[in-house]
Amino acid sequence: HTGPLCEWCVSNEQYFSRKEGGCADCPTLWRFGILAAALVALAGTIFLSYQAVSRIAVKALRRIFGPAVAIRLSQLEARVGIQPKLKIVVSFYQVATTLGPVYGARLHEDFRDWMSVLEFFSFDLLGLTYPDACIGSMSHRLLLAALWPFAVILLGSAAIAAHALTVGLSLRKSGSGRAGGAGGRVSDEGDGEGDGGGDGEGDGGRDGGGMSGTRGVVAVDADGDGIPDRGVVAVDMDGDGTPDHIEDVDVIDTDGDGVVSVSELNHLRWRELVRGTQSRILYLAILVAYFVLPSVSRSIFKARMCESFGISVFDATARRSYLVADLEVLCRSDDEMYRGLDAYFWAFFVLWPVLVPLVLLGLLLWIRRDVRALRVTRLSRACRFLWRDYNARFHYWELADMYRKLFLASLVLFIQTDDGSSKLLRLIVASVVSALFLTALALVKPFKRFDDFYLACTANLLLTCCFVLGTVVQICESAAYEDMCDTLVGFPSARGASSFVIVLTVTTIAVSLVLVVLKSISAIRAPTIRLLSNRRPPVMDLSKKCHFHGFISHIWSTGQDQTHTIVRQMKLLLPEARIWLDVDCLKNLGALEESVADATTFLVFLSVGYFKSRNCRRELYAGLALDRPFIPIHEADVEKGGAALEVLKAECRAHCVDDAGLGTYPSYLGPAEMVFRIFEKEEPILWVRVNAFQLESLKSIALRMLRHSPYYMRSPNILTAGAMVPGEVPPYAFVGPVTILVCRDNDGAWSVAEEVQEAAKTGRALAPKVAKDGVVAIREADDALENLVDDSRHVLLLYMTDRLWYDQDGTVARLVQAAMDRKITIAMVHEQTPTLGGCPFSTFFQGQTPQVLLQPPYSLYNALAIPLYGSPEHRKVSLRHVLRRMGAAPCDAGLLRRKLQQLNHFMSVARLVRRRPRQRGKS
Repeated sequence: HTGPLCEWCVSNEQYFSRKEGGCADCPTLWRFGILAAALVALAGTIFLSYQAVSRIAVKALRRIFGPAVAIRLSQLEARVGIQPKLKIVVSFYQVATTLGPVYGARLHEDFRDWMSVLEFFSFDLLGLTYPDACIGSMSHRLLLAALWPFAVILLGSAAIAAHALTVGLSLRKSGSGRAGGAGGRVSDEGDGEGDGGGDGEGDGGRDGGGMSGTRGVVAVDADGDGIPDRGVVAVDMDGDGTPDHIEDVDVIDTDGDGVVSVSELNHLRWRELVRGTQSRILYLAILVAYFVLPSVSRSIFKARMCESFGISVFDATARRSYLVADLEVLCRSDDEMYRGLDAYFWAFFVLWPVLVPLVLLGLLLWIRRDVRALRVTRLSRACRFLWRDYNARFHYWELADMYRKLFLASLVLFIQTDDGSSKLLRLIVASVVSALFLTALALVKPFKRFDDFYLACTANLLLTCCFVLGTVVQICESAAYEDMCDTLVGFPSARGASSFVIVLTVTTIAVSLVLVVLKSISAIRAPTIRLLSNRRPPVMDLSKKCHFHGFISHIWSTGQDQTHTIVRQMKLLLPEARIWLDVDCLKNLGALEESVADATTFLVFLSVGYFKSRNCRRELYAGLALDRPFIPIHEADVEKGGAALEVLKAECRAHCVDDAGLGTYPSYLGPAEMVFRIFEKEEPILWVRVNAFQLESLKSIALRMLRHSPYYMRSPNILTAGAMVPGEVPPYAFVGPVTILVCRDNDGAWSVAEEVQEAAKTGRALAPKVAKDGVVAIREADDALENLVDDSRHVLLLYMTDRLWYDQDGTVARLVQAAMDRKITIAMVHEQTPTLGGCPFSTFFQGQTPQVLLQPPYSLYNALAIPLYGSPEHRKVSLRHVLRRMGAAPCDAGLLRRKLQQLNHFMSVARLVRRRPRQRGKS
């Protein structure tokens, strides 16, 4: 071996091996093929495993671990957000691995073997599988380094096309159905039948609607003549359970018999299959370009990366530069081999560092309106890898990060081409660029999720520290001056400096990871709405004519605070939701009608004085004229500006008499039309402020908004199961027998007790093993207190209305006092509906409640009463709170909590048994 470092082998059949300290024979091409195939197979296995987990994990895990574990594991990817975190980590290591070859910051030789594992993240297929010197001349290496990603894309495209062709042929053989009638579905074995509910077990996949597999076709009778004349085609080509594209298509009834032709539907399926295949190929090309761009660009720059060596021990200025990748090539314009590489370099430089980012930028510019308007099109979905992790306003941020990586990993090689790796200028420039990018990242905050934002900031901070510490390593590794490391840095040797850098880096990484994990846990636990049909966040798309999901109309005097709370909380539950609110969006009071037209739905906040406001009526008439779906929200609390629905109806009839000369809705039919659209077409949503109940109000608002979005109008069954929010009140069930005591003079209490009993039965059905003994009985309190059952826990239910303490002989007060004497739990349920006796809680302190119950040792109202609301969604939460007050355990409670509940149950029964003889003696 020869060359300036004695690391160039003379024989073309050998390469220099640092591990062996000399020349070694080149491996056969079989080794290259095997290693390359192994890497491709590993990547393919990871991808296919991810797809398999996405499709069948819920079904398999449900059988192995049970439904609770299966559901939680199926939510892991969506809640953790693996893709953005993987991109951040890979980007960090793609730049970090260039510290040695590009910046000359090489650790002491004792530590270099430890760092070799990081080379995998460079995605340099050739460097990882075959020595460069064995490939051939430098021009051959450049050709191979620049073109192998295209070979991967072509092979992947061929595989995708072959898969699509196989699926299409199988569907053609099995497609023998006929569709007819209104809303009929055409499906076969390849369609994945389902009702759209989608639980992962053959009924529609994760997003329902028969999308599990490749596509579904629904024939729709739009004009009601019994002949399907319009179809909805949905295609899921990437296998993630979400349709890649859904569009309306014309369905031809070829023979006029009222039945859609199967051949026509097959034609639609083939067309959608071809388009879906094109989308998958584009997605693959974007994926490959993203991961290999930094490494391929750095490989291209090997044609320009030189290193200067001294050639005389007598003259320190006598130096000669050689190409680092081929120490046989002199870096001089008169060297024929070096000059011959210029054409390859500039051609591939234009192809990769210039054209590839420009093409990706062009795609993002093409879809920018759809992305910002939250409209899912075929092209935007194919490009989702580039933009879906960022806020719509900053969907281009991936390109900014890509240019950052390009500059730090390859373009920085333009600085001091001959000997830049032995000087500090590149490290200084890279430190400044990394610090500036970190500042921009902190100011812009482009990520949708805060945990991704924290991880990105941490990665960029660590990268900046690496460049700063790289100057220390390079100074200590330099032999330009004697004892320079000790003189300038303070370490006696280069090994000590490398140890310091490693310890400091590992400590910084450990501290940063702890912070990121804590922030990630906090972000994962953040309450966001998920659909019960697929346990995933809903699709928040918009029609082409609208930029907001909802327009919220309210009067400032009695509804401003509430509507601000609604919009703020909706943004937390649905981060991608856009709701028009005057204080945020109103620029011109004369443009209210245009603002109503720019929203898909019309939210009406009903409070006192709303219909008296002229501007509120303008918004109402605009909503009627545009036929926007109305979502009424009712403020019932009189102290907060609310009123009963009948009062608000009367106000509507009194003020919404006609169009009042506004000209917004000339065909207005009068107050009856307004009353019907607001109060009768759909039940107004009750607005409640208390935490768990407010969540139900917000969920109801969100579900009604989603029902009118383009995606769910085509797949309404997905919303049938409803929605859930992590942390909401779960179903409850008892772990042992319980007897609910009810006073016959407490009007309405028995009916409420029956509702509680039914709620407990529902909990038992959801957790039969946990609550197999949780039978609930109802007894009259006056009889039961004299004959308590030994093996049952007793709870007194007190139904609080405005007539609670007005029974003639004071029976209710006497039984409450007797129950408290026996240490029986009292569950106070406070009715909230005025027509059913609801009243403010302060009423019970205004001379109604007997004084003996207000004073110690009883102090009845020291325990909080549970509000009982009339609307079904809020009443369900009320009943679950009542069950919890009575000692029930959540259906998803762990073993320890269930054991504690059982122990509490046994202690309650034992206490009653121990006190019963004394009580009987008294009586």
